[in-house]
Amino acid sequence: MTKGTQESASTPSDQNSTPRATPPPGAAARQAAITPQPRVVSRPEDVAGLVLMQIDLVNARKDDLTIAIKGLSDLTRQLVRAYGENTQTIDQLQSKIKKMGNSAKTSGSSSNGKRKTSRRRAPT
Repeated sequence: MTKGTQESASTPSDQNSTPRATPPPGAAARQAAITPQPRVVSRPEDVAGLVLMQIDLVNARKDDLTIAIKGLSDLTRQLVRAYGENTQTIDQLQSKIKKMGNSAKTSGSSSNGKRKTSRRRAPT
């Protein structure tokens, strides 16, 4: 065999078959941590170890949730700030439109819809 490979005790027919997917290193440990299997524990040291593992797991998840909550609260603050700024802009635009409408009404009512023509005299 080549350098860096392991020799297997399999038969040649096994080597010709399609290779099976192997889990990445440490996957079994992660799977065991995710889905704890029931164990019979009789020694106090084992009980303490299991309890500490569970506490570490809970603390890790708590930390993940804390980070997620902080991210959501930061995003909420940004959205509230943007909403407030947009509301102020909308209010300012509405007041400008109202003023423009009022000034158009007042100038439009004095002319009765007709344009005034102004005649200038030639300078003498």
